[in-house]
Amino acid sequence: MNRGGEILKARDAAIAEVLKELRSEMVIGLGSGTTVARLMERLKDYAKRNELRLSFIPSSLQAKQLIIEGGFEMASLDEFPRPDLVLDSFDQVDGSGNAIKGGGAALLREKVLAQAAERVIYIGDFMKLKPSLDMPIPVEVLEYAFPHVKNVLESWGMEIRLRAGKGKMGPIISDNGNLIADVEVGELEDPEELDERLRSIAGILETGIFPRLADLILIGYPHGEVKRIVVERKKIF
Repeated sequence: MNRGGEILKARDAAIAEVLKELRSEMVIGLGSGTTVARLMERLKDYAKRNELRLSFIPSSLQAKQLIIEGGFEMASLDEFPRPDLVLDSFDQVDGSGNAIKGGGAALLREKVLAQAAERVIYIGDFMKLKPSLDMPIPVEVLEYAFPHVKNVLESWGMEIRLRAGKGKMGPIISDNGNLIADVEVGELEDPEELDERLRSIAGILETGIFPRLADLILIGYPHGEVKRIVVERKKIF
């Protein structure tokens, strides 16, 4: 089996496990990205077979489209400020439950949903589980403040790069109308402290560091095994 096939089977294993967590009448915050898209493909048939009535709060235009295509009910935080569950994926995660998210440029709304929900479950494949987080940190930045943000980060010895779009010229703009950039910091010794430090810069609206914001993280492996990382979730209320 090639590596691409292994990753696909690993994702499917995690998806099969998370489907067991669903109950009818749930209001679910939905993340973004390729793993979430595959989840929704499977969920459409699963919900029909098990007669599950589910409502979803989207984190992005992509998530909204997935909800529509799946034939599910659309909901909002205005109606349900405390969703029952959040389903999402991640770009990297460590054994303590700290994650880096934001590859799909929806980090701000995804973090809002993670803080708001009663329960949060993240799913991913074994390639994304790391001893320590070490990838560039996605950040959402107010356009006006970008020169200031860049100046501060460079003074701290960090490099920030605007994320370029593949299908259009120029930088990627979030669903909120802000710039998406990536900050190169090397290995994260203290994810929570770095998250707070980056957000202390006026103009950085949110970071892709999600320090222990999930209750459960499901890591799929190619032969169907699923590692369950139970996290003492960091709640703000």
